[in-house]
Order: sequence, then structure tokens, then C-alpha cells
Amino acid sequence: MKAEILAKIGEKGLQPAAALNAALAANDRVKFLFSLLQFALAHAKTPERTAPSLRRERIACGIDALDLDNAAAGARMVGASCLVPGLAGILVRLTEDMRVLASPALADRTDGFGARLESLLTDLPKAENDMVAPDVISAITYAEPGGDDSLHKLVMDLHKKLNAMQVDLAEERIEGAAAYNLEPSDRPWVSAFMAGLNRTAKLKFAHPGLATTATHTEGRLVIQNDIGTTDAHVIVIHVEGLKVSVTYTDVHPERLAFFQDLLKPKGVQWQTDRTAMLAAGMPFFLATSVFEARDVETCRTFLEFLGSRLVFLIDWNRARKQLRGFLRGADRIALLTWAVDSEIGHRGFLELGGSRLINDAIEAAAGSSMHFGDRLCDVLGDSETIEFMHFVFKAATEGLLSGQSHGLIADRVRIALATHFSNEERQLLRLALDHAALIFEIATLARDGLHSDQSGADKRAHRARRYEHDADQLVSEIRTAVLRRPDYKCFLPLVEAADDAADFLEDAVFFLELDALEGKPLGVLQELAELLVEASQEWIKALGDGKEIGRVAGRDETQDFLAVFDRLATLEHQADDAERAVTGAAIRHAKDFRQLHLFTAIASRLEAASDALRHASLILHEHVLKDVIDG
Repeated sequence: MKAEILAKIGEKGLQPAAALNAALAANDRVKFLFSLLQFALAHAKTPERTAPSLRRERIACGIDALDLDNAAAGARMVGASCLVPGLAGILVRLTEDMRVLASPALADRTDGFGARLESLLTDLPKAENDMVAPDVISAITYAEPGGDDSLHKLVMDLHKKLNAMQVDLAEERIEGAAAYNLEPSDRPWVSAFMAGLNRTAKLKFAHPGLATTATHTEGRLVIQNDIGTTDAHVIVIHVEGLKVSVTYTDVHPERLAFFQDLLKPKGVQWQTDRTAMLAAGMPFFLATSVFEARDVETCRTFLEFLGSRLVFLIDWNRARKQLRGFLRGADRIALLTWAVDSEIGHRGFLELGGSRLINDAIEAAAGSSMHFGDRLCDVLGDSETIEFMHFVFKAATEGLLSGQSHGLIADRVRIALATHFSNEERQLLRLALDHAALIFEIATLARDGLHSDQSGADKRAHRARRYEHDADQLVSEIRTAVLRRPDYKCFLPLVEAADDAADFLEDAVFFLELDALEGKPLGVLQELAELLVEASQEWIKALGDGKEIGRVAGRDETQDFLAVFDRLATLEHQADDAERAVTGAAIRHAKDFRQLHLFTAIASRLEAASDALRHASLILHEHVLKDVIDG
């Protein structure tokens, strides 16, 4: 199929090498299918022995079929027949790959490969209901010298022939690229391209791909890379003078657009995309571009950059789909772009299970925070989720490159996610602390207003209104956060109760703007205002202590925390008494009804603010003792 793509885009000079590369890749797939059939038959005969899934081998040879992972374990004897789940499909794959494997060798009719192939393929069973006689599987996979011919024997003979053809075709290797018919001036360009390719090729891990062929034809250097295993996924690069032309084909338009965006910063001019069709009826997308280098060094740098980007296209579409449950569409593309720019890549993430790695971490770390259908970004928030996914990609890639076990990397991911979830609680407490600081500011304005003349009353009232507005904004932020994290729903009534205190205190400052208070009741009201300043300070202290208490709280930390609540309760009782004292003094000593109303109204608002802070403190008290320390 790679050869067919090259024929479609007019690259006949590269077709022999592409056909050889395709045949060698098919050889790996055929041998995997042989192993799968052998393990399936062995398990069917001895079901008490554990059958391997061969998942790593399947991925390494480029077969994207998850159902094959359970084929061997699901095999069993049914009477005299062997049942292998998906056997009919396995034999279809085997037939198709045998034809690709034999294709380059069939031109040499003296070896008799064509007749052997057709005879052996004709003898393959239909495998109705996925059942076949055990000796048929043995006949397919038989490879011992002597005896009847078999597909396995034909594969071994074809492999020898292909190796010989590859030696004849490739005149030299340049940094891993199979090169033939090159001009002396071509080699530095091939070396530059391969320097970039080899720098990042390790990021594909076990995935096949990135085989490169270079030749000189029609007066120009032609470099071809097969990228991954998708049949229509190739890139062909022409270098003529200082002009680099790129022809790129892909079955995924989203990946094509992504690749185009990667090269745009280099000044690459892309031509209009177009769609074509393979003989098998599969559509592919084709785009061409031109890069005009101003000098030799610029051309070399571009070829190196181009080679370094190809690994990030392998399994790109799969990675994009695996991220659906965690990020929004634009953020998924941004994450994959970051992975390219950082040369971290996404293949490490996929190698460790992709979405399964994250879902396992969510199950372990999130508890009741996540529900069926929730996306991680809807619960943690976009920025927190992006930060976490950066860590996952980096931990996966660096961990695998340094030889860390999959289990260790998965544990690091779980711990990181648990930290992000606990960070959400700390963030809510920080917002509540910011809200408490505004309450303290308004309480201070009320106290200062009772000790000052009327000259600054309007400014104090204006500042109090601004602080109260800011407090409302923080309540809205907490309400939004709680919608993402219902397990922290206690924070909403907590801050709403505290916000009542802000409202009552702002009312008190407003009343102070109406008239100057005087007389004996003023002293008692000043004492009440001092209590509110102290209560707001204790409320700040309660939230601060609560933020420091983890699930394993020290005895001293817990005692300090509880002492604050005891002090808030005492202050609330003292405020009740002070409010009554103000009312009594105002009734006896206020000079007129206007003064009487202001004294009682302000005292009422201050006492109500004290009650609100006490109510908020009780909610925090229950959350910390029940959900944090005991949770």
C-alpha cells in the first residue's frame, strides 16, 4: 500500500524500496499471527496453563486490533475442533499479509514463490464459526526441515530473498537511511534530515515506523519516510538546489492540519489539499508545500527540523481521541502541540495505556469527586487539568526512557492527580480566606467610623461598598468551583454565611454616613464594633488553620484549630450582650429618635454579622473534623 501511494503521487523511483519495506513489515505481522495461532492451540489443549496476550508483540508489529489480545486465552477445544475467537479474521489478515510479503519476490519467477503461495493460500480453511481442526493450525505454522511445505516455511524462504534484494537495492546507509543512486551533494542533506529524525525517534518507543529511503532521480534528491504503519501515511521530500518540496499524505485530515501548523513557523507555504482514493477504496488526503532556503545552513536546519517532527505524527489521532475524556477540543490540540515543542511526545502516554492510565488514577484519587460522564477538566478546571496532563506526558516519556517500571510511573501519576484534587480544597480555602480578609476590612471601617467625625464617612462607605462587591465576586467563584466539585459543597453555605456578615457590616458603615453619633450609647457601640473586628480576625485564623490541617492532623494543630472556634463562640455571646447594652443605653440616653434608630440599627447589623461568622465557623468546624481529619 505504501508503494501504491507512491505510485499515486508519481514517485516511481521510490516504489521498489517502498515495496521491500512493506514486505518486511508484513513479515513481522505474519510471524506474529503464527505465534498467536500456536499459543491459541496450546491453550486449547492445556487450558490450565495461562495463555499470553502477546499485546506488546502485536503493537510492535503494527497490528491495531485489540480483540487479538484475548484470542489465545479464549481458545478451547470443542469436540475434535479448536475454537479460536476471531479465527476467520486472523486467516484473512494472514492471507493479505502473505501477498504483501511475497510481492517484491514474485518478479523472479525462477524461485517458484508464486506457485507455492497460491497453493498454500488455497489450502487455508474457511474457519466457519472460528473453528478448525488442530492439525490444520500445526500444518500452517510447521517450520521444521523436511516434510510437507507450509506457510511458515515459505515465509522463511521469502525473508531470505527480501534481505538479499534489500542488500542489492541499498548501496549505502546514511545515518540509518537506505540510500541508492545518490550524488555527492545529496549526502549532507540526507544526513541533516536523519540527524533530526534520529534525535526524536526514541519517542516512538515500541511502535514501528520512520523507515527512510533516499535516492537521486530526475535531477533531484528524493527522501521518503513511511512515518508509521498506516498504509497511506507517507512523506516525500524533494531537494533541488536550496528548494525543499514536501508531499504529505494522510488518512486523517485533522493530523494533516496539525502537521501543516507545525511547519508554518518555518515559513512553509502549503498548497491546496486534495483527496484521492486508493485501489481498495480508502480515501487519503494529500498536501504539498515548498520551502525556499536563503542559504545552505538554513536549508540544512529546515531538513533537520522536518525530520525531528515526524515521530510526533505516529499514533497522533489515537492520542487525540484518548484525551477526549479529560480535555476540551482546543486544549487537546494545544497539549499535543506542547508535547511536540517540548520534544516529550505522546507515545509514552499511549505506551502506558493512554486513557486507561488516567482513568485508573481518577478511580484511585478522585473518590466521589467524579461521576459517570464527567470530564476531568469539568471537575478540576481547565488550567489544573492541562497542568496535570503536562506532568503525565512528561512522566511517561522520561520514565520509560530512564527504564522506570510501568507500575512506578502509574503510581507517580496517581499521586500527582491526588495532589491536584487536594489542591482544589486548598484553593477553595484560599478563596474563603480572601473573602474573610474583606470582612475584616469592612469591620475595620465600621470601627474606625465610630471613632471618627463625619468628614470621612462618605469615603468609608464607598470603600465598604467596593469591598462588599469584591466579596460577592469571590462567592460566585466558589459557587462555580463547587459545581465542578460537588464533594466540596460545604464551602458554598460556608462562604454564603460569611458573606451575610459582609453585607451586615457594609450596612453598618452605610448608616454611619447618615449622621454623627454622640452621647453615652456611642461608647458601648464602639465596644461592639471592636468585638466584630476581633471576630473577623478569628475567622481568618480559623480558615488559615483549616488550610494547614491535612488528613493526618497533628495534636497541636488540631488544638489550635479548636481553640479558635471556642473563641468565636465566646465573641458571639459577648456581641449579643453588647447589642442589648447598646439598645438599653440608646433608649435611655439618645437625644432624639433619629439617634435612637441609628444606634439600634447599627448595633443590630453588627450583632447579625457576629451571628453570621459563628454560623460559618460551625460549617467549617464540621467539615474539618468530619471530612478532613476523619475522612
